[in-house]
Amino acid sequence: MQTNSCENWIRSPCPPSGSSARYHRFLALQPIFNRRGKIFGYEALSRSGWDNRFTGDSDAATKMMIRDWMVHGLDELTGGCRTFLNCTREALVGGLLTLLRPSTVLELLETVEPDKEVLAACRQMKALGYQIALDDFRHCEKMEDLVALADYIKVDFRLSCNEERREIIRRLKTSTATLVAEKIETNEEFEMALTEGFRLFQGYYLGRPTVFSKHKVFPLPT
Repeated sequence: MQTNSCENWIRSPCPPSGSSARYHRFLALQPIFNRRGKIFGYEALSRSGWDNRFTGDSDAATKMMIRDWMVHGLDELTGGCRTFLNCTREALVGGLLTLLRPSTVLELLETVEPDKEVLAACRQMKALGYQIALDDFRHCEKMEDLVALADYIKVDFRLSCNEERREIIRRLKTSTATLVAEKIETNEEFEMALTEGFRLFQGYYLGRPTVFSKHKVFPLPT
């Protein structure tokens, strides 16, 4: 029988006295807001320690999140809201993501190429009830098949100018995907995103990632 793995997670803005990071596991949650300022969901981020960053490659981060934290869900931390998880081609095509609850939004990194295997895996995951998000979206012809499968499309305000975002919005006019403005760091950017028609919002101006930690459980010696 599966047990809830989140019950011992504690909010960790700084290291507890006398604690070593190697005896802990870490994750961070960054809120995603709707147009009314209510929390819609969270992006779950792998972390290496209390300093709110991850050192390692993307595949390692995805595997770590699945293995250590997300198999049993994050409902105790997210209140049952949608949880977005960055995922790589290897995790998607290799079937590793089927370990997650279908309430997870699979956020495809911008490095994932929309080849036949990736598209087939996305269709399979959607048939199982998962949703797909495209991270750091930049429109180009090869992305059209992925756009057709996407439930959320995230546009980075640090990487896009007004003209580029207007072109993205114009090209996605017939898409059913929800547009997410990410890396919103000022009130001006937030107001601009509202005006441009984005439906969801994420960024330091609205809420920074919050780090949580828990003690590692080491297997008993045999």
